[in-house]
Amino acid sequence: MTEAGALLDNVVAFGRLLRRAGLAVGPEQTRTFAAALALVGFDRKRVTRAAGRAVYVRRRDERELFDRAFDLFWRRHVPLDGAPLLPRIRQSSERPPTFPAPASAGADTTIDNAPTRATPAAASEAERIRHADFAALTAAELHDAARMIDRIRPTLPTRRSRRWVATRGRGRRPARARMLRSALATGGEPLRWLAQDHPRRIRPIALVLDISGSMERYSRLLLRFAHSLGLAGARTETFVFGTRLTRITRELRIRDPDSALERVGTRVVDWNGGTRIGESLHELNRRWVRRTIRSGAIVLIASDGWERGDPEALGQEMALLRRSCYRLYWLNPLVGRPGFAPEVAGLKAALPHVDALLPCGTVASLEALAVTLERSIVAPSRHFRAELITEHA
Repeated sequence: MTEAGALLDNVVAFGRLLRRAGLAVGPEQTRTFAAALALVGFDRKRVTRAAGRAVYVRRRDERELFDRAFDLFWRRHVPLDGAPLLPRIRQSSERPPTFPAPASAGADTTIDNAPTRATPAAASEAERIRHADFAALTAAELHDAARMIDRIRPTLPTRRSRRWVATRGRGRRPARARMLRSALATGGEPLRWLAQDHPRRIRPIALVLDISGSMERYSRLLLRFAHSLGLAGARTETFVFGTRLTRITRELRIRDPDSALERVGTRVVDWNGGTRIGESLHELNRRWVRRTIRSGAIVLIASDGWERGDPEALGQEMALLRRSCYRLYWLNPLVGRPGFAPEVAGLKAALPHVDALLPCGTVASLEALAVTLERSIVAPSRHFRAELITEHA
């Protein structure tokens, strides 16, 4: 293999390693990094690392992840003859490294400060990730959890339309006009009984997601869940809020989830900041409810309830929003943890106005949420709502 071919193969392998580590790496970045190495060379590790950071690292929290993957890739493939060239992809019969790489006998291939644990079977590992809290997962496990969320296809809630349409079987009333028209061909005798009924339509779903600093490990995976709802055919409206409310419905309409979230990242400017739930809901009620949510929608608010503003104002906005939708669910990633209690002021102010308080911190909880949406056509009684809310008090 030529030197240029070996270089390109190693750049592609390094891009795959970064993608498995959790970074959003595309073919265009791989081509850019290959062109950068052709200009700066790869005989100096420091220069090569700087070129890779410039191409692959977009956020501050991705720098440490890139450095660990780079050190692993560089150390794992050092040429035996000491040449400065990047090595061939396969120097032996072993498989190319993954991130985090398993330790091999006689070689130090582990990442510093990486958690050490035995690797279980593939099925049990997937089940463990499904039930593990997002905040406790590594970067590679978060990548696997994101793929599980992408595969969620819920059965969407429906409602009866006000219009009447013809049905093939039984209906709510006879289709008199159609029966009379068809009887003209049989001498005025209606030989077929035709009926009409209200067709079922998918209920709209509105998601209002907290992207403040306390929700950092959950907000991106919740955005993937919102993207999965859109792919399932739901009429989805998605908003995010930190210190302000931003509508991102158009950005999530791209079929590829990574590209959709990349567009969301360029659209939203208040990632990982403070939380002003009351002011954000005020804007939602005054500007967007009549235009996007309407009375038949199911509204999902995902937040841990940390509020910098006035909790009383938050309660008033929640009461107004509850009167404007069909169901109102509050999603909290901390629900289900041992010893959880709604002690923060924002959550206490919101709970009297919600239909249910649900968890959203694991893949399994999001799968259960998809089932809850399907069953939301059954109205919860006041006793059930009060019992559900006080269960975690």
